[in-house]
Amino acid sequence: MRHIYKIYHEKSNSELKEVYQQRFNYDSTVQLGLHIKPMSQPNKYELYYVPTNQLLNLINDIHFVSNEFQKTFEKIPQVAQNQFINECLVEELFNTNDLEGIRSSREEIARSTREIQLKVNTKKRFESMIKSYMGLLSNEIKFPRTPEDIRKIYDNITNGEIDQKELPDGDIFRKETTFVQKKSGSGKIIHQGITPEKDVITAIEQLINFMNNQKEIPLIIRVAIGHYFYGYIHPFYDGNGRTSRFISSLYLSDVLGEICTLSLSRGCNTYRNKYLEAFEITNSIRSCGEMNYFIECFLEIILSTLNQMHGELKEKNQLLNLANDKLLEEPLLKEKDLLFRNTMFVLAQNLFFDSGNGLTIKDLAEISGKSELTMRKITSKLLELALIEKRGERPAYYHIRSKYFEG
Repeated sequence: MRHIYKIYHEKSNSELKEVYQQRFNYDSTVQLGLHIKPMSQPNKYELYYVPTNQLLNLINDIHFVSNEFQKTFEKIPQVAQNQFINECLVEELFNTNDLEGIRSSREEIARSTREIQLKVNTKKRFESMIKSYMGLLSNEIKFPRTPEDIRKIYDNITNGEIDQKELPDGDIFRKETTFVQKKSGSGKIIHQGITPEKDVITAIEQLINFMNNQKEIPLIIRVAIGHYFYGYIHPFYDGNGRTSRFISSLYLSDVLGEICTLSLSRGCNTYRNKYLEAFEITNSIRSCGEMNYFIECFLEIILSTLNQMHGELKEKNQLLNLANDKLLEEPLLKEKDLLFRNTMFVLAQNLFFDSGNGLTIKDLAEISGKSELTMRKITSKLLELALIEKRGERPAYYHIRSKYFEG
């Protein structure tokens, strides 16, 4: 099916209206009960989509890759699983910030994440956002039920990162008009958020009702539609993208599982131009409320990113298997207690699944189920054998010797 925006300029007004009416009233067309008004245009359009083979194939492919990813994930050891989740979390947070022009680094986010996990009592940048995503991963956060729930999610995701003048000034959302400019730097205004606040609240209530109650529409399609409609509403002056991607990830976790849902911001950033163009085209009068193009783009981004993540996971797992083979043949460990090789294998998991940042004595003791005193003795001997290295103090981090697996 050709998207209606592609034939917009090929038809006369009367011909286009006929095509639109036919398509909108197909027996298979799903009319969504959500309405938009393209900027500077008099007419409102009800959003709709036509279930096509392309959409069905995309959904099927996403479920297939997600299931394959889960199978591969379940094959790797527990330590590697935890490290991979942390790496995906850091990548997701970095990308959602980068999309919004928020300066951060993967190292900063990784450090803050680790300190939160270790319950280090210091003030950390992005702490509230990190805790939100950790809550998503542990299935602790519920779907929003009220506009106030959306505001709470926004506060947690953007805490400390919004300029004072851009903070919400209404009862829940913004009071004044807000505009979206084209990201090319031209300054061209391409969208105006709903206003006044009472209309924002009404639209958010419609969105929540749609997401939670339209069960006859597959959830993954609902997520794509909801992601678009939230962007159309634009309930805040700043921080809408980060909030929307978190909410979408929250719902996606019901479809793909918690780890695979960490693909959304990474994908939207990787395919940034496609992602932003999909919003612009769907907002336009050229689309007449048709959602197929946006849904397809959204699902293609998820599918491509899941394939990428699965490829990374398989490669890391292969490297870990090769590392295990080398450790089994390590002559310096032949006469040693099994705990020595197990410790090396734990550090190998850290090397391949967490960029080799190293583990502390406390980490190693918790993983092995041994005392910290025992692990100090083990690491001391491994240092003596020049199999591992140490960096830092209080705490010291232990990692496998540089280039060990290259020999």
